[in-house]
Amino acid sequence: MKNIQLLQNCLTDTQLAHLMPGFKALDFRHNPRPECREFQIFEALMEAGVPQSHDLLGAVSSRFQAKTRLNGLQVRQWITAHPGYEVYGVHPWPQWQYLHFNSFERAHIIHGPDFTARTQQVLDAARIPINATAPGRQHNRNLCMSSYWFGTPRFWGRFMSELVLPIMRLSPRELGSELHDYLYGNPLPYYGLSTHRAGALPFVLERLTSLYIAAAFPGHALYYQRDLPQILESCLFPFERDLITQFHTQVDAWDAAGVYDTEAMRYFDRASRHGAHGWLTYMLMHPVSFDHGDPRPRLPWFARQAPASTSVTPCPAVTVPEEAW
Repeated sequence: MKNIQLLQNCLTDTQLAHLMPGFKALDFRHNPRPECREFQIFEALMEAGVPQSHDLLGAVSSRFQAKTRLNGLQVRQWITAHPGYEVYGVHPWPQWQYLHFNSFERAHIIHGPDFTARTQQVLDAARIPINATAPGRQHNRNLCMSSYWFGTPRFWGRFMSELVLPIMRLSPRELGSELHDYLYGNPLPYYGLSTHRAGALPFVLERLTSLYIAAAFPGHALYYQRDLPQILESCLFPFERDLITQFHTQVDAWDAAGVYDTEAMRYFDRASRHGAHGWLTYMLMHPVSFDHGDPRPRLPWFARQAPASTSVTPCPAVTVPEEAW
């Protein structure tokens, strides 16, 4: 795979002037539909035929390096070392594996308890055969957030035509006023810093992407893997490190067996509430920004102690387990 195009989505003059190593600028300062976030960029790239001009394409936010602790040179090296996949994902929050059974459980706390039900209503309106009400277990081998995907022309063509565009092109009549306002009108509850407070659309598509890839590309998706010290380094808050240090062996055992009994589900229920509410509490009192590099070394609660390892060397990656629609 020789022709790998890594784009940095630049929405401001500052972002355009400060490119992450290994990325090429994608000037999108006109930003016509901020409520769609990165998905309007993906649509514009498809209309311009950009994915078809490259063996592999990714278009990520200017916060990619600050969130993932990886630059484009490292991403290119990882992809080159593992050729042959349709899509590659870099999950910025690998610590979630030890806190949340899946990303929808977390969304119920962060974005509201009706998030999954409304997501399913959107899928049904678009006639997309995905069951968001039963996403199953999501971990670092089948989950990626922040739309940090790098895919082949085949991936982009199917992803856009089978998931993204059918949802984005639903009319107000097809959605109904209440669901349309949920996607586009009323800002969704969210802890992050943002110039434009979006409705649910980008958050819905962000979570559905992992479910879609598991069903549409079984065995053909690769997720960037980190070892335990690297996962601890990725944490934003001390309670995440505490939970992982204390319980990672047990969670790994559940995942290795693929069996989640009553004890496991009780753990994830409580750990998810602890983790999500912890994010909300810390972010309320001390908002964390990724606009000026990795904030972790500067966070006041980490000033007294740092994790032992600072390596970001890629670890062996694993494929997505085969699943059906």
